[in-house]
Amino acid sequence: MKAFDRVLLIFGILLLLSFRVDAHDPSMAHHEWFNKQEMNPAARERLGVPWKSCCDNGDVFKTRFRVGEDRSDQWQYLKDGDWKIIPPDIVKEGDTPDHTPVLFINKYTGMELCFFVPQGGI
Repeated sequence: MKAFDRVLLIFGILLLLSFRVDAHDPSMAHHEWFNKQEMNPAARERLGVPWKSCCDNGDVFKTRFRVGEDRSDQWQYLKDGDWKIIPPDIVKEGDTPDHTPVLFINKYTGMELCFFVPQGGI
């Protein structure tokens, strides 16, 4: 590998690492809020999981959100180019630090764990 190619590779890796957003990192803004969030009991029962935390086994999934096409209380999120329905048993009415929607997804299975409805609009 040529020296220039190595420099480009290292620069690319450093660039990617600099954009990493991790609510588990104590130095990140609102770290405490993310770590305090708990799953709704109905969602825990449906998923058959023993833990309560949205954050311990999940990560925040950054994406776009919308209300269902019929304008009901159904929420949807964009994943891999498709709009997915947010299960109603994970919806939480509490506000988020930035007043924006927050979706936690299980980092191992991809299942939705917790969704905070946007208080500031979408």
